[in-house]
Amino acid sequence: MNTAIHPTATATDSAEQCGLYPDPNGFGHEAKKSPFRKRIIKLVSPSSYFDTFILAAIFLNTIAIACVDYRYIDENYQPSAELSVRNSVIEKAEIIFTTIFTAECILKVVAYGFVRGKRAYLRDGWNILDFVIVIVSILGLIPGVPNFSVLRSFRVLRPLRSVSKLPSLRKIASAFIKSIGDLANVMVLLLFILACFTLFGVTFWRGLFHFRCRLTPFPVKMPVDCSNATDTCWDQFLLDAVSDPDAHRCLPFPNNDDEAWTQSSSPWFLSGSQDCIWPIDKADLRVCSESTGPGSYTCSRPATFMDVDISRTCGSNYDGFGNPRFIDSLEPYGFPRMQDSVFNEAFNWGFTNFDSFLFAFVTTFQIVSLEGWSDIMARVIDAWSEAPAIIAFTLLIVLGGIIALNIVLAVISSSLDNIEQELAQEEEATSVTSDTKKENVHKHSALRRKSLDIVRSILRLKDSAFRRKIREIIESRVYTRGMLAIILFNTIILSCDHYGISDGTQAVLDTGNYITTAIFFMDMVICNIGYGGVAYWSTSSTCFDGIIAISSVLELVLTRMAGSGGSGKSVMSVFRSLRLVRLFKMVKQWKSLHSLLNTMAQAASDVQSFGILLSLFVFIYSLIGMQLFSNRLHFDEVTGAHIGISDPKWASSDTPRSNFDDFLWSVTTVFQILSGEDWNVVMYDCWKATSVAPAYFISLVVLGVFCALNLFLAILLSPFDGSDLIMSNRIYPEGEPLVEEEQSWSICLKVADALHWMKDRLLSPISSRRCEFVIQKYHRFQMGCESFVAERRFDLCLTAAIVMSSITLALDDPLRNPRATMSIALLVLNYIFTSVFLVEFLIKLIASGTTKYFQDRWNWVDFTAVVSSVLELSNVKGGKTLRVLRAFRVLRPIKMINRFPEVKVVVDALLMSLPSVVDVGVVCALFFLVFSIFGVTFLKGTFYKCLESALTPEELNLVTYPRLVGELTDTELSWLNVDCGASTWDVGKLPTSRELCTCLSGEWVETIPQNFNNAVRGVALLFEISTTESWVNVMYAAIDQRGIDMQPVRDNNRLWALFFVVFLVLGAFFILELFVGVIIENFSRLREIKGHGVMTESQRQWASTQQFVMRIKPEILLRRPETKLRALCYDFIMPGTNPWFDRFIVAVIFANSISIATVSFGDSDEKLMVLGIVNWICSCIFVVEAALKLVGLGKMGYFRSRWNIFDFAVVCGLIIGFILKMSISDQRLAASISSLVSLIRMGRLIRLIRLVKQLRAPFNTMLSVLPGMINIGALLMLLIFVYAVCGVQLYGTVAFLGEMDEQANFRSFGNAMLLLLRFATGESWPTFMYGMMEERELCNPNPEYDEASPWCKHEKDYPNCSEVNGCSAGASVFIYFYSFTIIVSFIILNMFVAVVLQAFEASSEGELLDTADLEHFVNVWSQFDPEATWFMDASDVQSFLARLRPPLGMGEQSNKGNGDLYMKDDTLLEISVNDKKQVNIVNVASLLAKRLAKEKQGDAFGELSDDHPIQSRLAKKSSIDGEKTTTLGDMYSREAGIILRAVVRFKKRRRLAKQSGCHSGVDIA
Repeated sequence: MNTAIHPTATATDSAEQCGLYPDPNGFGHEAKKSPFRKRIIKLVSPSSYFDTFILAAIFLNTIAIACVDYRYIDENYQPSAELSVRNSVIEKAEIIFTTIFTAECILKVVAYGFVRGKRAYLRDGWNILDFVIVIVSILGLIPGVPNFSVLRSFRVLRPLRSVSKLPSLRKIASAFIKSIGDLANVMVLLLFILACFTLFGVTFWRGLFHFRCRLTPFPVKMPVDCSNATDTCWDQFLLDAVSDPDAHRCLPFPNNDDEAWTQSSSPWFLSGSQDCIWPIDKADLRVCSESTGPGSYTCSRPATFMDVDISRTCGSNYDGFGNPRFIDSLEPYGFPRMQDSVFNEAFNWGFTNFDSFLFAFVTTFQIVSLEGWSDIMARVIDAWSEAPAIIAFTLLIVLGGIIALNIVLAVISSSLDNIEQELAQEEEATSVTSDTKKENVHKHSALRRKSLDIVRSILRLKDSAFRRKIREIIESRVYTRGMLAIILFNTIILSCDHYGISDGTQAVLDTGNYITTAIFFMDMVICNIGYGGVAYWSTSSTCFDGIIAISSVLELVLTRMAGSGGSGKSVMSVFRSLRLVRLFKMVKQWKSLHSLLNTMAQAASDVQSFGILLSLFVFIYSLIGMQLFSNRLHFDEVTGAHIGISDPKWASSDTPRSNFDDFLWSVTTVFQILSGEDWNVVMYDCWKATSVAPAYFISLVVLGVFCALNLFLAILLSPFDGSDLIMSNRIYPEGEPLVEEEQSWSICLKVADALHWMKDRLLSPISSRRCEFVIQKYHRFQMGCESFVAERRFDLCLTAAIVMSSITLALDDPLRNPRATMSIALLVLNYIFTSVFLVEFLIKLIASGTTKYFQDRWNWVDFTAVVSSVLELSNVKGGKTLRVLRAFRVLRPIKMINRFPEVKVVVDALLMSLPSVVDVGVVCALFFLVFSIFGVTFLKGTFYKCLESALTPEELNLVTYPRLVGELTDTELSWLNVDCGASTWDVGKLPTSRELCTCLSGEWVETIPQNFNNAVRGVALLFEISTTESWVNVMYAAIDQRGIDMQPVRDNNRLWALFFVVFLVLGAFFILELFVGVIIENFSRLREIKGHGVMTESQRQWASTQQFVMRIKPEILLRRPETKLRALCYDFIMPGTNPWFDRFIVAVIFANSISIATVSFGDSDEKLMVLGIVNWICSCIFVVEAALKLVGLGKMGYFRSRWNIFDFAVVCGLIIGFILKMSISDQRLAASISSLVSLIRMGRLIRLIRLVKQLRAPFNTMLSVLPGMINIGALLMLLIFVYAVCGVQLYGTVAFLGEMDEQANFRSFGNAMLLLLRFATGESWPTFMYGMMEERELCNPNPEYDEASPWCKHEKDYPNCSEVNGCSAGASVFIYFYSFTIIVSFIILNMFVAVVLQAFEASSEGELLDTADLEHFVNVWSQFDPEATWFMDASDVQSFLARLRPPLGMGEQSNKGNGDLYMKDDTLLEISVNDKKQVNIVNVASLLAKRLAKEKQGDAFGELSDDHPIQSRLAKKSSIDGEKTTTLGDMYSREAGIILRAVVRFKKRRRLAKQSGCHSGVDIA
């Protein structure tokens, strides 16, 4: 009551509730009572208007910062206030904002105190951020402060302050902040993986990327009279050098480095850098390997230079020891001469290399981001070795790009779940307060009820019978279905629009548009009459319908007034496409799809706050990007070299499309980086301009892609946890009837029934006796077939046949000589395998019966494979038909799935996910259709241009900016070709760019292969860019377009960037991520449902605890040796007695790693000697460590630890490597051994996982992921195998063009596998697909093998070979690539995410126990099981439990010696005891955890079913030696019985003896 009377109390109370009330120690207790300070507290309290005012100031300041005009800059690239009025106003406004924020800071310090006190100003992290920004802003305003531009950049952090002002943002920020600890561990693991592979790259690949194919066998001298490569004399010089290289030799030494040379004895070091060059074959953009090197490309193929046939040489601008051969002059190329082999866009301007740790780390990070990794791998394969390179890159992608990054998602998702649980508890606490508030407003509620009754009575009077009749009509099934039919008809009308539409078709569509618009408008009117205007416009769905109907009518009116009929493109045409949103009304009839939309709506509401946070993140990084890179990205148009602002050519230089020159482009570029599309290209452009680029882009990718987008995905996945969508999509426990599945096989059963009918018809004429005899014979034969199929040898033979058949599929390719021995052998094997599989089919068909055989879906796979193989062998025509039939043979390897249960489980999970995946696919299709029709409306026929190379600048200007025919000059008219019909043009005609291009004999071509010319092409385009591939090029085409058949102009309408950004946010980041949600949830449901039904919450908690307990492993109890020397070594190495030993070893490992990391290309002999000494010392320390542990722990104790075995192997490798290195005189072989020793030394890094605690948890998660990853990886490899075989058969003869080259093609099975692995990661697959469809000149539709001139397949085949000249692939590539992308990228790879999330959940702490509890349990167990045998005597159980502390132990009660506690505990009495009277550690831990779960859950505790997978795993892990004989309770009972019987016998003997003693007179006492 007091709070309602005293406003001051309200402010104070709210400050206290928010944790903002000042501490008495802040300014003193008396200051707290000061009226002045009370007023300030009231002013700055969160409930006051002051907070709103500060939020508005932050918002206005944010707008001001974004509006800075970077077109006017000073010599430091900073915006100039003197040259721009806008910048001058913003600078003055900056003083006002700084004053406001400074005043806020001072007021809060006065109110809450500065440092002292629990609630002081600087005790809040958000206040610290505010304080730093205020101080930096004040320093920036002080005149004469140096480095003002750096201080200015801190202003971009001010928008972060809005996070502390908005509760919804604070929730997400808190989730992220609380996960920082675990995220730091994962990032440390990722950094560890990156460091390991970086060191590997530096060790083996440094200097390799400088090798290029050279036109001369050795370097040649620079000409005296020609110093510029753009001069005409340069070509003549190169021709002379190529024709007579000896006359231009630079140094009189061979190209190859002599084995006896060293870095300091090399002539290139002794003679110094020379004024020479080594001409490069610029047409060949591949890295090469020397002829004696292991690389796959050696430049042995002859080439033609200026009509002169030459043989090329592989060489580098550096000698074999890293000494530069040439002076680093800008002549003749305009950039440093030493970089001429790598300074181009294809080689990322020389930044992609492994020459030093920094460059190698950035390159490795790029590989982990899965962007541009295939090009780097291709270069390593060319210059180094194929198989090791593929293995290294695959490991890096799997460990870093898939597992580690998905662990980040798991960490954030777990943190978000914890935050939601805390918020739920807070809501429960606040519900009590709300109940008391309801009592206070009870009096007002009675008055409100009376007023509402009056309003309802008035409305009831107005609700006439006419309106009720209207409502009945609207709600009738006929009306509803009629409107759905109109919606579908309207969708068809809008989808029929296309580029080049005829006037008649357009008139029909316009008529249909008028009709549907009228119907929708009438529907709005009728609904307003039936429901009333208030009810209609207060409902979101009907309000949306009304807006669409009114806007459609306005659009028609505006277009008619403009005189363009119904086909005009006004602003209101946007709403025409939004009519398609009504299609989602139809999904109400589709239950599962309707449930999916409800889940999406819930997810969308959860994502709203994150959307604000993501926008804030993009905003801040955009401003930072403008500070760092604005106006710096200016490059020479020819060479690509950076041009500074002081250079006169700066204003006319070339600027890349992705830049930070203004706020819009900066936001677009940052969003491009978040999408992962060519972020490395942008980074390398910025790196050319400033050296801070790697730090900016790596931080943006880590925080934005790895963290922020994973936070978005975690928020999106939360509504799918337990969603009705998953429960309703046909997931059943085993053994339950699958009605829908049976219906899906009805056609198959009809086929079986037809076969039965034919059998009955054939057997009916036979006499009954003969029929009976035949049936008996057939039955015996069937029984024999059934027993034969059940034989294990039959299954093994079929598996071997499948494997061998798969090998033959991989070996077969259309480029092989059909008359070669291999081809004939493959053909014979194909006949054999087809016969084998045909016999298998017949035997199984007879054994199982027709009906039973076709009820199994895997048998249908076998049947299809057999039929396709028979059809292929029966085909004699050859050509494409034969290749298509051959492609069907890929069904054979799929038969392997049924023979491997682990992979079959994955496939079952996929099949269970299929209904939900179909639902998501339908939503995606509808979503894409809406955006496609919008794109067709505005962008059809716009993605074309007239080739600039075919026109003069004046002609191109006329094509770009057409004028009326009457305004053309005579000269311009003379350019026009008469044949194009230009002579018939009226003077008032305004020709299009296409018409002028045709009349100027130009070529009108597509700017990009995709377009919005019709709805189908639009949906295809949107599907392609939804994978975040090639969307930037499409966006640029849309920005440049100027209308149908008009020449594009760069940056004509930059607002089109918003269309693609919105689509990607909704499409790629939201809609497509639904695939992740449904697959992960189905995967989890499969684990829970497989054989036992859905678990309750208590069962789920108990299952999680059991899973956590099963991680337990006994440890050996290390005992201190008795001998003096061993005891001394033991005390020295054990962490308990000497913790500094492990710390010293960690320091040595770090020192060893740093010494390896400091190695770079071109190191001097002195540096290498010093590093060699350091490595020798470190190796000696590792040897001494191993010796000390062997002595201290003994041989048995040392080798029982896997880590010690690993250390010993590393030490042995080091010793052997040093011995070989010292004993071998061959320098090249010694260098190879040195690299191998370095690789062995890097193995020591893995020890850090054991020694560094932060690495242990994520590493354990990674290990637990591997089994599931192997299963899904096997399925992935099988699918890639199938698609690779299909690709070789279908596209193996396509000629090279564009992206399809010697490294990326379908010419062989190996190339196809690598190519598809690249596409699985989404690497430029649309570009490659359209490149395959591009027409080839002088191609052969059916190329045939010519023995006289075989196909050119390898470099060694030249010159006596013919180039493969097959024509383009055709439209089949759409089916091939789209299906591969959907199956692999959207489904299979998302199962990797599910496996990682499950493994993280399993490896994380249980809900009832934590890691410390298990560690304590193991430590106590080791005292009773010192040898870690997994068993201890049952008689020690009570002593063990007495030493075990809670929660698993009994605590103080057990310490009192109360043994009855154990006998009364039924759970403990269930402990299994074997015939040796031993108990198992897992069994004991599980039952103790069960006792704990019963105590915590009470009556809600639910035991898991016996067929639960965890129960089977538990039984397997807790298996005991010998057969289980009893339980601990039974053993106690039996032993108690034995004791009782012994006592009875003793008493009986004593009584008998006493009686006999009495008779004999003997004293028995």
